[in-house]
Formats: sequence, C-alpha cells, structure tokens
Amino acid sequence: MYGACLASELLFPELPSADAGATPRWEFTTTPALAPMQDETAIGDDHIYGSVHARLFAHATGHRIVVDDTGVFDISLDRRRLQWEQRADAWPDFVRSHLTGRVIATALYLDGLLPLHGSAVETADGVIGFLAPKGYGKSTLAWALTQAGARLVTDDTLPVELLARDTDSSRAPSVMAWPGVHSMRLKEDTLRAVGDAPQTLGTNEGKQVVTDLPEARRLTHPRPLVALYLLDPVHPDGVEVQWTALPPMLAAISVVAHVKIGRMLGAAAAPVMLERAATIARSVPVRRLQMPRELTRVRTIADTILSWHGGVA
Repeated sequence: MYGACLASELLFPELPSADAGATPRWEFTTTPALAPMQDETAIGDDHIYGSVHARLFAHATGHRIVVDDTGVFDISLDRRRLQWEQRADAWPDFVRSHLTGRVIATALYLDGLLPLHGSAVETADGVIGFLAPKGYGKSTLAWALTQAGARLVTDDTLPVELLARDTDSSRAPSVMAWPGVHSMRLKEDTLRAVGDAPQTLGTNEGKQVVTDLPEARRLTHPRPLVALYLLDPVHPDGVEVQWTALPPMLAAISVVAHVKIGRMLGAAAAPVMLERAATIARSVPVRRLQMPRELTRVRTIADTILSWHGGVA
C-alpha cells in the first residue's frame, strides 16, 4: 500500500502480499497496553460519526491517535513503527480501515506529504485526482476510468509529494502522486452499470469491496500529478461533462478543504497545509468538474476524461 510494504501482525485481506525479502516502510504491531504519554499536547479532533471522534496528540516519543470506537494507535518519532492498543470490542475491519487511512495518512503528513481525500487514476499523461465529499461519486468515476483503460492509483487517500525546485528557480516544483490502497468500495448498481461485477471481498458500509484488480491496472509507484478535479455532480438533464479552471487562491483553499485528516491535524497545522496546497495549485491545474449524476452515462464520461489526458495508461 502507498507504494511501500507494511509488515503487520494482523492480516489485511484487502492488501496484496509483498514479495519475499521486501523491506517494510512501516511495521505494525499490537500490544495489550501502550505506555502512558509523556509531555502530551492535544493537536486536533475529527468527528467521525455520532459520538465517535478521532483525537491526535503529540507526545515525547511520537504521536498518538485515539479513536473512540476502535482504540489507540501510536506512531513513533521516525514514523516507521505503528502500534495498536488491543481492544476486545473493536471491529477488525475498523482497525484495518483506520490503520490504512488516518494513521498512515498522519505518518505521511509528518513525512512532508499532503494526504488528500480523493480517488485517482493514471492516464497516458500522468495522474489525475478527483476530490469531493463522501457520496459524490469519486469511487464510481475512478472505477469507470479503470475499466476504460486507466490504472487505479487510489480510492480514498491520495498522498501528494512536493519535490524541490531544480536550479531554474522560475520553474514550479514537481508534484508527485503516490499510490494509495488499491481496494475499492462500490455499490452494486455501480458494478452493474460500469461492467461485469468482479470478485469481491464481502461488504463494507453496504458497499462491495473490490480487491482483485489485475496488476496491470494498478499503479504501484509515484507518478507526476497532472490535474486535480473537484467533483460537482449536477442534474443530468442537458448537462455534458465539462471543466472550469479555478483561480490560484480559490484552488489552494479548495485543496486544503480536502485534506484527508485536516481537522485532526488541528488549527496549528493550517499554515503548513495551506502552504503545501498553494504549491500544488501553482504547479498543477485545479478544476471544477461538472458531470451528470447518472450511472448510465458514467462510461461515456470516463472516455471523455481519458481523451483530455492522452488516453489509456
């Protein structure tokens, strides 16, 4: 996941096994009880649902995420060692989801990346990302594009890395999109509308979990980010798929609004997030994408978007 290897005491059936001898970027272990925090500082609070929150703390030996319904995760100072304090009533899929989502996203942010809440695919020109709140059709569009010949980059968390400028200071820094997790959560009507239903790994939040994409249809290493689209689904009558460029300031603010763990990172992180988002907006086109919200047209929409970006990967 995320272009790297996770060594884990828990089984993650939604992730492919690493090659023998692969060097892990992260090591995930469990413990009956984490050591008490020393010199802790509360950073931010993210409301998940109902009365359940995720709270981030900095402490003397790293960072800690406390999730009300799942337990406590610790991130070491070097962001390589991850621990979960075992909780008997925690749902296993919630534990895996938090680890591959907000915990790894926090580690990547601390490593200098900006984790965005979005789906992304790779075309012939590079990676294009789709940012939107939950329920706007990011996964549906990414699935349709994948079926049309693009490579899946990620279905939920899109980490973006800003590379330093070269000796020509007039050039904007390169922006690289990292692959995320290649499992997808899709509604059954989406699978029926876009193509033959693949094998799935049960359901999650009422959606089918798709994990068997062929390796040729998955991006496994960072690639240049060439565009970000803010999804704006509209009533289907008389509307074709079209995009509108956003001015730089609005583009930067819009990117910040879609940081995966923005609320959990807290107000103190806002200047850093805005600086990274502004750098992305100066280097990569950020566009509002209007498209009809109609499953029968999603394959045509995917073909149109591919034509804007050089065709299939």
